[in-house]
Parts: sequence; C-alpha cells; structure tokens
Amino acid sequence: MKILFVQDSLGTGGAERSNANLWYYLRKQGVALMIAVLEHRKEGIEKEILGEGFPVIFLKKGSFLSNSREIAAIIEEYKPTVVHSTLIRSNLRVRLAKMFASFYHVESLVNCTYDPIRLKDPRVSKIGFYLYKYIDYFSRSEGVDHSIAITHEVEKHYERQLGVPGERLSVIYRGRDENPYLGSSTVSRMKFSAELGINHHKVVLIHVGRQEFQKGHLYLLQALQKIYVENATAWNKLAVVFCGRRGNASPDIDAFLEKHPALRSDIHWLGHRHDVPELLAASDVFVFPSLYEGLGGSLIEAQAAALPVVCSDIPVFHEVVNVNGNALMFPVADAVALANRLLTLINDADLRKSMSESSLENFKQKFTLDKINREMLEFYKMRGE
Repeated sequence: MKILFVQDSLGTGGAERSNANLWYYLRKQGVALMIAVLEHRKEGIEKEILGEGFPVIFLKKGSFLSNSREIAAIIEEYKPTVVHSTLIRSNLRVRLAKMFASFYHVESLVNCTYDPIRLKDPRVSKIGFYLYKYIDYFSRSEGVDHSIAITHEVEKHYERQLGVPGERLSVIYRGRDENPYLGSSTVSRMKFSAELGINHHKVVLIHVGRQEFQKGHLYLLQALQKIYVENATAWNKLAVVFCGRRGNASPDIDAFLEKHPALRSDIHWLGHRHDVPELLAASDVFVFPSLYEGLGGSLIEAQAAALPVVCSDIPVFHEVVNVNGNALMFPVADAVALANRLLTLINDADLRKSMSESSLENFKQKFTLDKINREMLEFYKMRGE
C-alpha cells in the first residue's frame, strides 16, 4: 500500500500534528508514504519531519493550475493507492488534479468551515466566504471520492452546508500520545516556575492556540480583566500562560493589553513552543474559549495531561469532553460567564483534582493514538481493495 499525503504546510496546527502522528504509525506498519506540501513554514513540525527522514516534496511556487498539474505528475509517477489531502487549499488543488490523473481521493474535514460566526470576524470577506463555499460545493462531487470528518459535528456540518451524502462520509477522531510528563509533573512545574518567574504555589491557567479570531483570546482577556478588577484575592492566586504563534487576532490582543497594562505582569506569552506537553503537565487548569472548532486538538492534549477544562459551549466540544465531569462550559463569547467558571476552579482545589482524574479517563477512553491510528489504517485498507 502506498499513500500520498497533500497538505498546505508542515506548520503548527492540530491537523499537521495529527497527520504527523499518523505518519510515524504507518511507517512502522510498513506502509509506504510520501508527503507533498504547498509551502515552507519556519514554525511547526517541518524540521522534525525532515529530520526523521520522511519523503517530503515542496511544490514549486506557482498558480493554482500549476500546483494541480504538479500534484498530478507526482501521482502519475508515485502511483499511490490513496491520495489523502488536508485543509482547503490543498483539497481544491488535488480535486483539480483529477483532470490530469486518475486516483482515489480522500479528504480530511477538520473544521466547521462555514459556521456563520466566522462572518463576525472583521477580517473575513463575506464575498470571499461564500465564493469559497460555492467553489467547494461545485468541485466536490467529481473531485472527492470520500471524506473523513474528525467529529460527528463536522460530519453534520458538511451534510447541512454542502449536502455531502452520508455514504461518502466517515468519522474518525483525531488522537494524541499519552503525556510522558505526568509522572514527573512536579519537576516540570519547578522547571517552568523558574523559567517564567512564577511562584510554584499559584494556580497556573494555560491556553494553547494560535492567535486567530476563531480561538477567542479577547474573551479570555476580558474575563481575566474582570477577575483582576473585582476579585483581587483570586487574581493573586493565579498565573496565566498563553502558547501559540501570532496570527490575525494579534493586533487586537496587543491593543487590549495596551489598554489594560496591569494584566501583563501575571500573563506569560510564550509564542510557539515545542514543549507544550510538558507545559500542560506543569499547569493546573486548561482554558479553551474557541468560537468554533472541528475538534480542538489542544483540548485532547489537555485531557492527556489530566487537566480540568474550562471551554466554550459549542456542540463539538460535547463530543470531546464530559460536561461537568472534566469540563465547565460557558456560553460562546460570554466573558462574564467565563470569569465565573475560572473562579470556580481557582478557588476549589478538590474540584480541580476530581476533574483532573476525569479528564485523564476521558482521554484514555476516546482519544488514545493507537486506537485512532488503527482505525485510519483499516480505512485505507478498505479503500485500497
């Protein structure tokens, strides 16, 4: 069996990390694979994947059509059993490649791409939003043989928004490795306390996500500002860590912090980090205020690190966490409710402990990497018959 993966980059996103985990597994199972990407990225997993010796082709800079022709030429030479593309730019190019080569095309559906809340982002063009949707709709029927949604909510989204028939859709969750630092979390905590200048007795609140509108950073900052102003006792117990590269929401984040400079002293902006699993194991509470998601890979990693969760109440998260078991939810974009949920956990160590145990159990039941990878391999075998 030979599989060609096509994706936008080897960057920092959850889709890239999930695919990388799958590649390691497939290689161990003796599956031949090749990876084609549209562009280089300085931040992310590119250095790792190249260092591990995976065969990677970087497409030449060019037009949409030239990219598609190059992909078709790779397919003609490599003759894969399955071509698996991820993310919309790559998906569309692989669909067009069907004009120049014959192959079985599988797409990953990793987000609720056409959620109307995206139109509230001032940087999203309404014309562009609907143009992409129509292109997606009209190119899908001939260009895609099967799609893998990463949650049932994403599956329903594409059935509703684009009319994708159920027989051409499957659902396979994304998985993650077990956190290797759980047994030495105290050591990790002392390490990062020293690095960041945090009193190790504080309640460490961590968020992991690139600085994009989707991730809801501003609502978290508003909640933190509310705690700072109205509950000094709780604020003094708290240290906050943000991980994730800069993105389209960074100017708004910068402007908020300029307006509220007092928040800066207890908030640590770490940017993109390669040691996120250890940072998670060293923390106390994970917060995820996303406006929409396909799954939320960081949310799985947080549960693997046995962290209690505070997250927005969007339908997909009901598949990922146990509401009131290991997660407290709040209405989307409601900073006041978010602040209240955070205060509940900041002030209740026993609740944090019980939710921590529930998080780890939920991870083991649903999202262990071996289970997910076996499902993917079985899927490929069925398509290759």
